[in-house]
Amino acid sequence: MRLVHVNVTQLRVAATCPRLHWFDARATAERQDGRTVVSRIWRKGGEAPGCGALFHTAVERFNAAAGSSDEVLAALEAAGDAASLQQALMRWFNASCLDLDALAARPVPLRLGFISAVQLYMEELARLAAHARAEGLPAAELRTQLFGDSRKRVDVTFHVGEDVHVHVTGAIDYVYFDPRLGKHRIVDYKLTPATSPNSDLFQVFTYALMHHHQHGTRPDVAVFYLHPTRSVREARWEEIEAKRGKVYELIASMVAWSDHATGAGGLLPPGDRTYCGGCKHERSGACVAQLGHKDEGAWDRRWTALEATRGGDAPEGRERAASGAPAAGAPAADEPAADEPMVDDDPELEEALAVVKPAVERPRPAPARGRGRKAPAEAPPSDVRSRPEAPPSRERKAPVEAPPDGARSKRAEAPPAGERSTPAALDAGARPPEARAADINGMLLGFDDGGSPVCVDPAVLRTHVSVVGAAGSGKTWMAKIIAEEALRAGVPVVAIDPQGDLVQMMEARPPSDVPAELHRAWEELRERMEPRILTPGSSHGQRLCLDPLRLPSAGELSHIANPALRAEEEEGLLVAVAANLVSLCACGGEEESQRTFLYQVLRHLPRAAPVRLRDIVAAVTAPEDLGIDDVDSLIRKSERERLARKLNTFVQGPSARLFSGGTRLDFTELLRPSKPGRVPLNIVYLNALSNDDEKHFFLAALATELYRWMITTVDATSGGVNLLFYIDEARDWIPAGGSKPPAKQPLIRLFTQGRKYGVGCLLCTQSPRSVDYNVFGNTSTKLIGRLEAAQDVDRVIDWFTIEGGAPPWVAARKGAPKGSFVARWPDMPAELAGRAFKGRTLFTRHAGAWSPDRVERAVTEAGLRGPGG
Repeated sequence: MRLVHVNVTQLRVAATCPRLHWFDARATAERQDGRTVVSRIWRKGGEAPGCGALFHTAVERFNAAAGSSDEVLAALEAAGDAASLQQALMRWFNASCLDLDALAARPVPLRLGFISAVQLYMEELARLAAHARAEGLPAAELRTQLFGDSRKRVDVTFHVGEDVHVHVTGAIDYVYFDPRLGKHRIVDYKLTPATSPNSDLFQVFTYALMHHHQHGTRPDVAVFYLHPTRSVREARWEEIEAKRGKVYELIASMVAWSDHATGAGGLLPPGDRTYCGGCKHERSGACVAQLGHKDEGAWDRRWTALEATRGGDAPEGRERAASGAPAAGAPAADEPAADEPMVDDDPELEEALAVVKPAVERPRPAPARGRGRKAPAEAPPSDVRSRPEAPPSRERKAPVEAPPDGARSKRAEAPPAGERSTPAALDAGARPPEARAADINGMLLGFDDGGSPVCVDPAVLRTHVSVVGAAGSGKTWMAKIIAEEALRAGVPVVAIDPQGDLVQMMEARPPSDVPAELHRAWEELRERMEPRILTPGSSHGQRLCLDPLRLPSAGELSHIANPALRAEEEEGLLVAVAANLVSLCACGGEEESQRTFLYQVLRHLPRAAPVRLRDIVAAVTAPEDLGIDDVDSLIRKSERERLARKLNTFVQGPSARLFSGGTRLDFTELLRPSKPGRVPLNIVYLNALSNDDEKHFFLAALATELYRWMITTVDATSGGVNLLFYIDEARDWIPAGGSKPPAKQPLIRLFTQGRKYGVGCLLCTQSPRSVDYNVFGNTSTKLIGRLEAAQDVDRVIDWFTIEGGAPPWVAARKGAPKGSFVARWPDMPAELAGRAFKGRTLFTRHAGAWSPDRVERAVTEAGLRGPGG
């Protein structure tokens, strides 16, 4: 038997990008000293101070000591409200767990980050405890539930083949029994930006599965981002259990990728472009040079194959066969410890231990008043209850995802820090020396170095627009300008916001931040724009629902004179809906057969009345009632039954939120203003959905519905621009190469067919190589920002060579200043060709990405809840 040892940190790295795991495995083998090399992905970007080691060490000390502390018990007994309990816990934490003098000697940015994170941690803990006490839970029992569970170490062996066992170890940040839910809960704390929330949640999924195998619990999980911005990602146990196959496949694939790295066969790992901007292997060129194109590579999919053959009916048997069981007893003699040494261990750990008091020290009583010991005169006080160097209301101008209690809500009314100051490179172009309003004719994009405005006719939107630029180049800034100008021109906008960067457009930029020469344009946008924040599957904004489904009727297509073309359009829409449903179900097996069968079901369903998902479930269960003969020739009975069961979960199960509640997705309503003169801005916020599968499915369904609306509602001969469809981070949805996420084909169809219906598409992407060539081939207007890779420059040259010769300015795009763009569009004036310019000041807010809770607060405060909220 072959026994392989990994830890959960390595799983997290492999989930981020399999190629990082490949390089780590090769480096580990080359060291030959038994120490594991692990890439430090959590340091990506370096925006936040490195206070993670200090926070985790201090909180671990706090949790361990609080379970037996009389002072904590007394605080819980006396708890009247969350705020007073929070202060009591902080006083005991300062006195018992920290060396405040040692903390005062640490760099100010680190202390600020640490203090902010601990405040949020204690605030959440106090809110939970106060709720439990209000419900009558005794203080002693509550203390045991919050601090008494010491089962943080997880140690499980997974069976990934007949003779391969993978021993996985890890340590959970916090596990407790949540009295509000009546079940266990696992929380992982992050002191880094939420740049990879799905990968972070995947890590906690792994902890939960291991805890379940080892201790029989069925825990819910959460990833709690404490610094620099507060946000939370959560998942219920039912979702974790349903997706356990992804964890098993990752574990099996890691073995295969490690074998490939050490020359022992295995599988070539694919790449994930999400992390490329912060990857040393990408910067050095080693990734592609040694492993080929990022779309190449494979996963070990034996779990999916096994699940398909068993028909989804015997979960316990599959668990034993594929997922493994807890390691029995103590590790074998040749197994390393669960916390085996890593080459890249946090260098701040030793300094953290100097600040946190050792567990053997007896806790001293918490002071009743005051701020604990004072720091030296040259440094601000380091008591965690305070925010050094400024009062809270001045130090933190933004509601940085503060919990929605009254005190914080009132304190957090100012714009976020950085909101009122434009990035320097953009500001230089946004405030031209002598720009005159009379020179502005059309959509104002920005100003050249001489202060002359760069304008474009709104008609070019019909031919589609792409904005390309490396991370930090200002591409989202520029795309927002285009969306604002479309609204000023009377063109409604539907914007797809996958991360929370676009929802801020609901708020106007303060007039004091807008140059005087642009005040009139700013006022025009403010008077015309009618923002709506649409949140599928949740009520953070105006909730959207996909049920009933919009299937084309004969009457809707009657305007198409050619019968053959009419039949083709109807068939294409039904095929798209069938494909979307199959991708959502993810049943495995013969997906082509499933799509064909569902297409026949949709084709036979009566469409005089709206078709609900429950109608489709009934038809899939009994297709003979629709007159579909010889069903077995279309799909095997076991697959049909599995498809029906999975579809039914979206009617009655926990995943039904996409098909229940809220307002039906209807483009006619989305594009109708509430009163004359207003222009709708519909921002579809996807970040409240719990996983990428739901995001991909919803976007595929939305693109399909948009196409149905186009061909059944829009007059193709009108010649105007009826809608701007803006999609951010396009590479995630329309990737280059053979990858086919569910939304890819529906979106490509919008780019190829939209212009004849006056539906213009706007996309943003970091690399011109990352998006399918069919999309760029259909965008006639291109704005090129700073490029970083020589291959990106070559791709842009290819575009313009096809269009009439490579212009001389393209090579200079590599390393261009932030906020600088060169554009080309149909019938561009000769004097603008090749002229670099910088985007104007945005008229709407532009700050960091908003979490679902932040969106909900903003929507509520602005009165934009709507009928589906």
